[in-house]
Amino acid sequence: MPRVSEDHLAARRRQVLDAALRCFERDGFHATSVRDVVRESGLSAGAVYSYFPSKDALVVAVVEPIIQTVTGVLDGVLADGRRSPTEVVQGVLLGVWPIAVGGGADYTRVAVTAWAEALRDATVHGIATRTYGLVRRRLGERVAHWRDAGHLPPDTDAEALGQVLFSLLVGAVLQNALLRDVDPERYAAAVGLLLPPG
Repeated sequence: MPRVSEDHLAARRRQVLDAALRCFERDGFHATSVRDVVRESGLSAGAVYSYFPSKDALVVAVVEPIIQTVTGVLDGVLADGRRSPTEVVQGVLLGVWPIAVGGGADYTRVAVTAWAEALRDATVHGIATRTYGLVRRRLGERVAHWRDAGHLPPDTDAEALGQVLFSLLVGAVLQNALLRDVDPERYAAAVGLLLPPG
């Protein structure tokens, strides 16, 4: 019997993940069953289970790349150490937005359902805690750097301001998922009004 190529296996796995992403975007994580993903993918149940032995495995496989994309954009923005915290938030927002809403799925909707899933699923909660905790901590570190350089009052609580800046990113995602009307350019410009330029 001929061996199946690695490319074929990777394409089938991608087919399952794309189907799961569509289901999660449409129905949320909790309401989506593996049977729904099987139907959406057009593959057999055996094929889907051969790649992902459980719904939890599917959820993790869908959520991790999305979160890694956000942290990757953050890393790129933070590579320029001269940016102010506000410029960092603006850079992350404008860097993530085309990826979040410009592909085959609206990742802002998927993110909101992932947040809900994190409240009930320990695995998703662990991923969210690690990743979002990292983003928030890195924003707080940038605030501390900015404060120490004299751009903020010396008694500025860097950790708290990092939390506020993080909430600006999360708020844009939530508003777009619910209201569908966030203009990232206008939102980023409005963020710039909150703090003086660096």
